[in-house]
Amino acid sequence: METKVGKQKKRSVDSNDDVSKERRPKRAAACRNFKEKPLRISDKSETVEAKKEQNVVEEIVAIQLTSSLESNDDPRPNRRLTDFVLHNSDGVPQPVEMLELGDIFLEGVVLPLGDDKNEEKGVRFQSFGRVENWNISGYEDGSPGIWISTALADYDCRKPASKYKKIYDYFFEKACACVEVFKSLSKNPDTSLDELLAAVARSMSGSKIFSSGGAIQEFVISQGEFIYNQLAGLDETAKNHETCFVENSVLVSLRDHESSKIHKALSNVALRIDESQLVKSDHLVDGAEAEDVRYAKLIQEEEYRISMERSRNKRSSTTSASNKFYIKINEHEIANDYPLPSYYKNTKEETDELLLFEPGYEVDTRDLPCRTLHNWALYNSDSRMISLEVLPMRPCAEIDVTVFGSGVVAEDDGSGFCLDDSESSTSTQSNVHDGMNIFLSQIKEWMIEFGAEMIFVTLRTDMAWYRLGKPSKQYAPWFETVMKTVRVAISIFNMLMRESRVAKLSYANVIKRLCGLEENDKAYISSKLLDVERYVVVHGQIILQLFEEYPDKDIKRCPFVTGLASKMQDIHHTKWIIKRKKKILQKGKNLNPRAGLAHVVTRMKPMQATTTRLVNRIWGEFYSIYSPEVPSEAIHEVEEEEIEEDEEEDENEEDDIEEEAVEVQKSHTPKKSRGNSEDMEIKWNGEILGETSDGEPLYGRALVGGETVAVGSAVILEVDDPDETPAIYFVEFMFESSDQCKMLHGKLLQRGSETVIGTAANERELFLTNECLTVHLKDIKGTVSLDIRSRPWGHQYRKENLVVDKLDRARAEERKANGLPTEYYCKSLYSPERGGFFSLPRNDIGLGSGFCSSCKIKEEEEERSKTKLNISKTGVFSNGIEYYNGDFVYVLPNYITKDGLKKGTSRRTTLKCGRNVGLKAFVVCQLLDVIVLEESRKASNASFQVKLTRFYRPEDISEEKAYASDIQELYYSHDTYILPPEALQGKCEVRKKNDMPLCREYPILDHIFFCEVFYDSSTGYLKQFPANMKLKFSTIKDETLLREKKGKGVETGTSSGILMKPDEVPKEMRLATLDIFAGCGGLSHGLEKAGVSNTKWAIEYEEPAGHAFKQNHPEATVFVDNCNVILRAIMEKCGDVDDCVSTVEAAELVAKLDENQKSTLPLPGQADFISGGPPCQGFSGMNRFSDGSWSKVQCEMILAFLSFADYFRPKYFLLENVKKFVTYNKGRTFQLTMASLLEIGYQVRFGILEAGTYGVSQPRKRVIIWAASPEEVLPEWPEPMHVFDNPGSKISLPRGLHYDTVRNTKFGAPFRSITVRDTIGDLPLVENGESKINKEYRTTPVSWFQKKIRGNMSVLTDHICKGLNELNLIRCKKIPKRPGADWRDLPDENVTLSNGLVEKLRPLALSKTAKNHNEWKGLYGRLDWQGNLPISITDPQPMGKVGMCFHPEQDRIITVRECARSQGFPDSYEFSGTTKHKHRQIGNAVPPPLAFALGRKLKEALYLKSSLQHQS
Repeated sequence: METKVGKQKKRSVDSNDDVSKERRPKRAAACRNFKEKPLRISDKSETVEAKKEQNVVEEIVAIQLTSSLESNDDPRPNRRLTDFVLHNSDGVPQPVEMLELGDIFLEGVVLPLGDDKNEEKGVRFQSFGRVENWNISGYEDGSPGIWISTALADYDCRKPASKYKKIYDYFFEKACACVEVFKSLSKNPDTSLDELLAAVARSMSGSKIFSSGGAIQEFVISQGEFIYNQLAGLDETAKNHETCFVENSVLVSLRDHESSKIHKALSNVALRIDESQLVKSDHLVDGAEAEDVRYAKLIQEEEYRISMERSRNKRSSTTSASNKFYIKINEHEIANDYPLPSYYKNTKEETDELLLFEPGYEVDTRDLPCRTLHNWALYNSDSRMISLEVLPMRPCAEIDVTVFGSGVVAEDDGSGFCLDDSESSTSTQSNVHDGMNIFLSQIKEWMIEFGAEMIFVTLRTDMAWYRLGKPSKQYAPWFETVMKTVRVAISIFNMLMRESRVAKLSYANVIKRLCGLEENDKAYISSKLLDVERYVVVHGQIILQLFEEYPDKDIKRCPFVTGLASKMQDIHHTKWIIKRKKKILQKGKNLNPRAGLAHVVTRMKPMQATTTRLVNRIWGEFYSIYSPEVPSEAIHEVEEEEIEEDEEEDENEEDDIEEEAVEVQKSHTPKKSRGNSEDMEIKWNGEILGETSDGEPLYGRALVGGETVAVGSAVILEVDDPDETPAIYFVEFMFESSDQCKMLHGKLLQRGSETVIGTAANERELFLTNECLTVHLKDIKGTVSLDIRSRPWGHQYRKENLVVDKLDRARAEERKANGLPTEYYCKSLYSPERGGFFSLPRNDIGLGSGFCSSCKIKEEEEERSKTKLNISKTGVFSNGIEYYNGDFVYVLPNYITKDGLKKGTSRRTTLKCGRNVGLKAFVVCQLLDVIVLEESRKASNASFQVKLTRFYRPEDISEEKAYASDIQELYYSHDTYILPPEALQGKCEVRKKNDMPLCREYPILDHIFFCEVFYDSSTGYLKQFPANMKLKFSTIKDETLLREKKGKGVETGTSSGILMKPDEVPKEMRLATLDIFAGCGGLSHGLEKAGVSNTKWAIEYEEPAGHAFKQNHPEATVFVDNCNVILRAIMEKCGDVDDCVSTVEAAELVAKLDENQKSTLPLPGQADFISGGPPCQGFSGMNRFSDGSWSKVQCEMILAFLSFADYFRPKYFLLENVKKFVTYNKGRTFQLTMASLLEIGYQVRFGILEAGTYGVSQPRKRVIIWAASPEEVLPEWPEPMHVFDNPGSKISLPRGLHYDTVRNTKFGAPFRSITVRDTIGDLPLVENGESKINKEYRTTPVSWFQKKIRGNMSVLTDHICKGLNELNLIRCKKIPKRPGADWRDLPDENVTLSNGLVEKLRPLALSKTAKNHNEWKGLYGRLDWQGNLPISITDPQPMGKVGMCFHPEQDRIITVRECARSQGFPDSYEFSGTTKHKHRQIGNAVPPPLAFALGRKLKEALYLKSSLQHQS
């Protein structure tokens, strides 16, 4: 029996039928005889216009126009029908079954049957028919189809018109019920009626018409006779069918079943579906049954349909009401579940919450700061303990309950309540909490977030959100009820998830199952049904909120939720109106009963930043202009965008498909100017100054339309694009061409708004660029006033410059008010190709000599981009590098293949996500010869290839060999390759081992290798060099090394005769450095190791981190204090209080500093270098500044950091931060930072670097901003040395450009990546929760990295780790010890804990939500020995943001020392405080190898300046 929709054969039209006699609807124009009246379709009508329906009157016309996909062997037309209505002769919509009692007609859109995707061929008809019969198909497929037949064709009903939808949908559900009963009885004819109804209800549970499975069952019973007749009709058309529906006892029982509430449907139409014959429905009507009875039955069914619709609307209104109102929980109803009344007592002094925050502003609740509250308690205005439940779980207006709280506030540490912990304690806390005792203002709402196996409870005041840690012992009994209710909700989740259909469990079913829980179950309430139901209803708001947050839609809308909401509605409690607006006004008074008690001043308040007036003005003026009110929805969207950009959680942000990483998207194409059609007088004004290189006369001045244009001035040129502002160009020189045209050559002066600083730029400042062009003087539209500005540099000139700038701004404002032209100034060169702003090349601009430095740069770039032979054809130029025979070179690895010559491809190999497995370093080769192809020898641009011999690396042999070998070791071979010159990627050195630098340090920044072994690739064996083989090694060019070799390393030429490392510089010759936001000192350590910095002062707010800094930098003066206070103290000491913008609190704290502290403060002129990374609180996903309010931005520490730079005016300034710093707050913070440094007078360079490419085994992108005084040289970016797969370092620039700081190393780098085994493979075994600080190594270091990171250490410190709770430890042991294993590899089984509780080994919550969260990859994950460690965070845990934290072979979380090594800290580096403090110090640190690489480039810049000065 073929019943598939669209393939069922239909009956053909009998040629003897007199279709001309059929009844027609009143609106239709009848065509009486199709046979006698030929159909003529005009040429215009033959083609249906795309997306435009044709309207026709005759059915036959519609059939002909939609015949494009008609099957020739189908005797009867089949069509699709959409947007249709079945109506009577008066045009009134009618149910399909009404066909039994009268004539039914059709209107709609007819389409070809087989062309589902093509809706352009539809033909609309107003009305035709009549409808002869209808039938249901799709029984075998399980997908019902409704077919309607007229005398001419059969129509597959797809989509009804909107006005007909409700009527048709009801009939379609009847068809669905028929198909589901057919499916169930075909599988099991002997099933019971209850089982049949349950099966059908499960299958139809997705329907929006029914509220629950019970409603579906009632509907199926009401349609019993209808269903019986349809299936009985199948017996007649499918006689060989194994199931006999007519005599099936269950189907007969369904037909005869009487419902006390709903009258049976009375349609006894049986349809026969046959390939050869269809029986009309009216043939099956029992003639004995009176027509009025049949009509009454149909009317009754229509009333039933309408009643169902009303019920559905009522449910919808109930749901809508639940979104408008919050049902208040009365305290007396839940009193039995709580302890007897008790009062809050605390002898400790508590600080008013309002002192930590600044009240009085309208803020969005989503922008409030988030803190953690430990050791907390809640109470009312009488200090009586009170439950959280009396508070709303949604923001409500005018709540009539007052709840306050107290506790120890600390920075948000992600605390939560572990569901596996029987004591309702957090899994991430110690008993001692750092923070301060406070009392809260009125609590307005609270929420529960359900995250896998952690519960996060958060409450909100008007000042902040507080994530709750462990409650106080006094309050713990009041909180236990809340946690128990959470466990009840989670138990219900588990019940529902175990069902194949969640609709199977009604509210009553769930209550019964809760009664059956064992007494030792954490969700056990009672065995009595009434007690359980009372508990669930009175605590229903907690349960409903958890269901609302659950990601599974079916569970969210399950019958249990509907039933519980209905029960809560029936209680008739007070309803609070839910607030739609998220904005709140922070009040300035705290009504907490503890407000009358004495309190202390807090150090934790986010103090308004202490700033200089210059920085305050720049940021304040910007926010006075660009702080429009942003709708809360828009703010939310911005936040979501920024969260998605957070590279800290994603190791594979984008797929770069370029084979060669491009440093920057260059653009030297100048703006095209538009010629001037006006006639104006143009003549030279002055004598000839000289000639161009082409012999054309040069002039210094010209008169253009009465205006004087001079070399060194600025002119306006209109551009082709009318939407762009006119371009301003700096005049380099003017000349008269050979065809007597007066010409000008100039460089583009870019407006600040068109640079990376955007709207933060000063509208009067222009930036010189390297974009130049030559135009006719007649194209000039005018001149502008331009001042090539120069200011004396240094802290001693700061006040003088401020006065001059103030007068300049006043003059500009006056000119603007009087409508006078803008006077521009220029003091910097903007180079997007180099990612920065540089001092003007004053010696090369405005000379009028015919020379243009920009043209020279373009010529050099074009020359570098060429690949060509040298003149003697014995060498190669490629990418600006000249290669000669005998040179050691880098080759892209995808050019070296087993089958010889094969051009590289940009297609990326399949890699394990984020682990660098599969990435290869450059292949080191020696250039043997340049082969010029024979056919191109005579051509000027001859084609050529290079012949190379290959060196193998240890990793080419095996993983074990790579692990145990020096990363700079190579093996010579006889393998040769002939490759295109594009494969070459640079030069390196290969030396004998005893010619290597004596002091090789980590990280490696030199391209030097050594070779002393031969590798036979044919046998795979390593051998000593054959006696007859002569390998020409690199020549040693390092004079220091030559002296060392000659003197055997005893002396290096110093007068003292003390042995000194080649790169070591005495501290007195280094830059005196002030490290702000110093942390434990990772940045300072790397810079000092590079030999460029001497950290004399450090400022760190957190005491444990400050102590760690002091331990590792004992000579530095460390201020463990707020940097705002320190800056205020310095400015007071120097007598510059008038220039200091700070709070009264900062001044009071300065007064409390002792004289010893004040005497050690750094002063302007003493610090050559300021470095640091401002806290990221403002740049994280949860911040209080995203609304752009200036009053809130003033608390950003970035302002204080920039003010240090302004006040001290050091030679160099370095800012480090997370990648998101560039995009935070729509990029405004980044732009204002750049604008501030430029306004101070600095040269500025910006970029993003990946620490993993500098020798650490973890991905860690950092934004770096360098600033150098106008007299210094800006450091270049360090070259990435290790392959690492973590792209995403591009910074977007205006005009469609982007800046790539350094090349991407995914396709090759000088060295391989550092692996997990390299990093931690030598560390001894430790157990879960290890706390012993000092240990023995027990083994010798194996890898090159281990040898460097250990140094001379004999005692291993801080190889300690956090402890896993019992369940997580069991899970850890069950995670397979193989690469990439995580929670998905856990067996699906239960485990019994020591307390007797039975828990699921595989977290159910993860299993059910995996599809929406990238499979929760990495949670409970094991590290891969050959991969990299995850991003170092402040609190590693298996359910954290970086869940891959299990050791590759041991059953524990990675230790403090292992995390430190992943950041590149040497084993000698000490950390301070608890295990948690140490993880925090490491997670917040700058990787020392990255700092070392930056320091080396800074040292090069200093040497370059010294060299330039020596030359001059």
